[in-house]
Amino acid sequence: MSEPEDDAWAGERVARWLRQAEGLERQLAPVSEVLLAAAGLAPGERVLDVGCGAGPTTREAAVAVGPTGVVTGLDVSAEMLEAAASVPAGAGAAPIDWVVADAVGWSPPGPTYDVVISRFGVMFFSDPQTAFANLAAATRPDGRLALAVWQRRDASDLFAVPLRAALDARRAAGVGDTPAMPADGGPDDEGPFSLGDVTATTGLLEGAGWSSVAAAPHRLSLLFGGGLAPDAAAAAATDFGPTRVALDGLDGDVREAAVAGIARAFADHVDGAGHVVLDGSIFVVTATRT
Repeated sequence: MSEPEDDAWAGERVARWLRQAEGLERQLAPVSEVLLAAAGLAPGERVLDVGCGAGPTTREAAVAVGPTGVVTGLDVSAEMLEAAASVPAGAGAAPIDWVVADAVGWSPPGPTYDVVISRFGVMFFSDPQTAFANLAAATRPDGRLALAVWQRRDASDLFAVPLRAALDARRAAGVGDTPAMPADGGPDDEGPFSLGDVTATTGLLEGAGWSSVAAAPHRLSLLFGGGLAPDAAAAAATDFGPTRVALDGLDGDVREAAVAGIARAFADHVDGAGHVVLDGSIFVVTATRT
């Protein structure tokens, strides 16, 4: 499974993300918590946040290192960084420098950073070996790396539950393989899930100049969309991730059937307030600059 080729981080894709950014941040708050705990940021440290998007983890890092620290947010999307720069980090936070760049082609300013962090921002590199080597080159000796990455797609109800319902709707409508999504959902270790193999990821990082690689598994309860009832959550699910890819380009009847099926599936995963809550399985990968 892959993203459509024309779906770069610009235009409508960024607009979709920003429209739901507030809810998505509430959804991903447990991920940020375990990531930043693993990073162990201290006052005065210099931090690089890779694939920072609209900057929520960047701003949290800036608060953690305080006014004597320095934080850089790195992302390929100028539109995302424009949105990020429009939100103040808050009183007592470190200054933030927003840099538009792809880590693969980026020329870092020497071994500047004490810590490199990323929340789901490192899985789409066109050349992962080069990208992680560049990040190592940007980090001082004995500096730290902390990444939140998804485990395999099917390990997370967050993805598996809506995708199964969408594929059921496709099959009922007689839809087979599409260019972006096979009828059976395809491999569950590609795209956003490409770093979910601990052995492969460890080898990748060690080959790029990192050592003491460890991957701590976490299964987190995530409030879908930040707190949505099944019908609203089902509509939101068609905008993101594998479910969106599964429904891309299909007619309105199939999409309507998929939304209805997703809502029924979500009804089995609600909390006491009627909000959809689904498990998400991640690794927090840590390493040290060799």
